[in-house]
Amino acid sequence: MALTTAPNQTISDPASTEAVSDLLDAKIIIGGTALAETAFTKTLLEVSGFSNIQTTTSLDGLMQLMRQGIANDICDIDLLILDKDMPDLNLQDLRLVMDQFDEWRLIPIICLCKESQWDHAQVLTDLGHGVTSMLYHPLTAESLPPAIMTALAVKRERDISYRQQLDLEDELANLKVMEARLQFSVSHDDLTGLANRRRLEQALELSLTQVRNFMSTSALFYIDLDSFKVLNDAEGHEAGDTLLVQVANSLRRYFRVNDTLVRIGSDEFAVLVDNTDKKMAIQQAEGLRNLFDGYSFEHHGHHYHLSASIGIKLIQRQDATTVGEVLSHANQACYTAKKRGRNRVHLYSPEDREMHTLRHSVEWAPRIRAALKEENFLLEFQPIFALDSGAITHYECLIRMRGDGGVVYYPKEFIPVAEAMGLIHQIDFWVVAKAFDLLCGMPDSISFAVNLSGNVFLDENLYRLIQQKLKETEIDPERIVFEITETSAISNFEQTKRMVTNLRSLGCRFALDDFGAGFNSYSYLKHFPVDILKIDGGFITDLDNDPVDQLLVKSMIDIAHSLGKKTVAEFVERESTLNLLKGYGVDFVQGYLVGKPQSIIPDKD
Repeated sequence: MALTTAPNQTISDPASTEAVSDLLDAKIIIGGTALAETAFTKTLLEVSGFSNIQTTTSLDGLMQLMRQGIANDICDIDLLILDKDMPDLNLQDLRLVMDQFDEWRLIPIICLCKESQWDHAQVLTDLGHGVTSMLYHPLTAESLPPAIMTALAVKRERDISYRQQLDLEDELANLKVMEARLQFSVSHDDLTGLANRRRLEQALELSLTQVRNFMSTSALFYIDLDSFKVLNDAEGHEAGDTLLVQVANSLRRYFRVNDTLVRIGSDEFAVLVDNTDKKMAIQQAEGLRNLFDGYSFEHHGHHYHLSASIGIKLIQRQDATTVGEVLSHANQACYTAKKRGRNRVHLYSPEDREMHTLRHSVEWAPRIRAALKEENFLLEFQPIFALDSGAITHYECLIRMRGDGGVVYYPKEFIPVAEAMGLIHQIDFWVVAKAFDLLCGMPDSISFAVNLSGNVFLDENLYRLIQQKLKETEIDPERIVFEITETSAISNFEQTKRMVTNLRSLGCRFALDDFGAGFNSYSYLKHFPVDILKIDGGFITDLDNDPVDQLLVKSMIDIAHSLGKKTVAEFVERESTLNLLKGYGVDFVQGYLVGKPQSIIPDKD
């Protein structure tokens, strides 16, 4: 049996009753030539309380018992008592065999000798061959049990010490494994096993040194999977992770072993290739793009086509720069590839206009936030002339932004940035609230046309805001005309139609701006609930010189009237244009001929 101690007992503690009982239950093998002597020794031990004893009279029998004592790499033999005169027994050879196996190595051996006198040479020989102790015949009840108990107690301490040593070795091994994993995780991505950004930065430092000193060329590929978010949202993160692992394995097969493969972000990868040139880099990137373009991912019966936008940054001596700039340029090249249609390769150039646009957005975003916070937006009003009454009763509200030093910025400078940065809804809500407040203090004959972005109609807060302002100001809702462009209405047709219907139920009117710019204008007009059509200015600016525009504009006016809708012609700048429009029966005109945008609405028109 294997010997153990109580949980709170140390090796040096006095032996407890339980520990003594464990020693008496220890497994002992007695080996001797004479059956009578072996039986006597066994009986002597049994009388002393030992209960688990086996005997043998040959070396083969001894080895068989020892082998039978091993189960699951654990040996339950606690002590060997061997007669020195056993046939074929050589203690030195036996110990050498036992020392080769961890299961036998700690088993003590008591040697029984015939001689009754002390033999110094024999003691040195036997103890040197692994004998724990020596006893001499004749054995007595006074000498044998104490010697056995001592040998078993030593065995118990050996087992405990050995077990502690194994535990310590296991702990050290686990610590080494943890350290190795930690070191790996510091420089590698957990999901794909590719290197991470930190490892890439280290590799780029070496590449820059090589480029500067050996006039070589390296290339950094920045890879962004197109429409990965669609798959991730539709199928879940598990499917997305599976795809990313497959992409990582594809990159491993495509590139060389000494190329640095990196996962930069969620669906972004980078590959650093040393000792290349511009032509080779572009060819390699195109090959990779083709590889992804022909890749199909299947998940639960759904098939997804995969493509990638790839940006290339060449690292050359003449423009060798910092690690941060190399990464930034590669990312910018990838961004340009995506902006130019995705599924393409683009080599970084400082002249890329997409980056100028992006920088413009980065510069303008904090200005817009500050303007919203500090109330630096203002409205100007452009008159809309009614041909039937010959009066101006409508004004289109046009937003402006006030900058430092009193500079006024026009919508084309900040509205695209606001849309890209998610700030357009805040501007829309400001315009709506401001228009209601201003209209509240004006004569009942004045109406406002308010421009709104397309996506704001997907926000339920718009309805609540307008409902609240109508209640607060108590103005006639027909004095408010909300304008939405045709392209915005078409992009989210059903949701926009639902919001327009709800707002019209409050009494507000709607105008479809830039009508005619889309290819499906008439189809959508049939089903879209608006009151006014504003004909796209592109048909008006050269109306008196373009017969095709004349036909189109006349047909737009006729169809609008047949559907019970009013019409507005924008960009009217000449009397000749105005005369044509009068002949076509247009209801309202707007443009510099009628009036430019102004900060104050005059008391009388």
